[in-house]
Amino acid sequence: MPYGKLPEPLFTAELISLIRSGKVYSLQHVLERGIPVFEGHAPFRSMPYIRHSDTEGMLKGSACFASELTMMGQHTGTHIDALCHFSKRVGDERYFYGGETVSNAESHEGISKWSIEQMPPIIARGILLDVPRALGVDVLEDSYEITIEDIKRCEERQGVEIVAGSCVLTRTGFSEYWKKDNLRFLNRHAGVGLEAAKYVVEKGAIAVGSDTSAFEVLPTPSHEVHTYLLVEQGVPIMECLDLEQLAGDQSYEFVIIVTPLKLKGATASVIHPIAIA
Repeated sequence: MPYGKLPEPLFTAELISLIRSGKVYSLQHVLERGIPVFEGHAPFRSMPYIRHSDTEGMLKGSACFASELTMMGQHTGTHIDALCHFSKRVGDERYFYGGETVSNAESHEGISKWSIEQMPPIIARGILLDVPRALGVDVLEDSYEITIEDIKRCEERQGVEIVAGSCVLTRTGFSEYWKKDNLRFLNRHAGVGLEAAKYVVEKGAIAVGSDTSAFEVLPTPSHEVHTYLLVEQGVPIMECLDLEQLAGDQSYEFVIIVTPLKLKGATASVIHPIAIA
């Protein structure tokens, strides 16, 4: 069964033709203490569980080993939102994408419809829209709303076009504040406005992402872009991407590969997406 607008993952000849140098870019921020995480989500924690000195003599011969315990919510660091992350109230009921009711899908064990374990891997044509570069700045202003005109300017100046099947990534420059000014990163970042989101989807985007914590401009009282993308259109959202190396190399078109974890009933997954240009 299709997952929103995501197609069956196929590594086609058309995608292969996008690979020119073969350079692989990691789009994930390092998971470590002190990274920005929204209030209401568990903070990231990782600690040694057993150390090399603790395992002396546990194995035959000279070998020892170590392991760790990691605790975090799935909306932590670089991650992708499942379609069940948001719902929309109509009358007395809340609905997910496709008209599925929350009351029929949600339980103490998680969510049975549009949860992250149902999301297929994403293998698609990726496009980077470097909005600050198109506007001649290093970082967009706090709470700057990216418009349709901004996106068109990026397409024209970067020589790319959003077409059917594209995964569209927007750079705001707010990675500048990652771990340096977490409150600013989380609460006042630039982002895509509703009309711009509609333009991207109408041109054929199957998934979107950004270097910010919520994709859309913040603050926003209603999260209308999330509602539009996840509930009305079935378009997954990637957040907290590290787009700086791609932008630095002016690699605006590439193959993107995203593999969500199969977490039963979960609303998101931490990911390590890669771009191959």
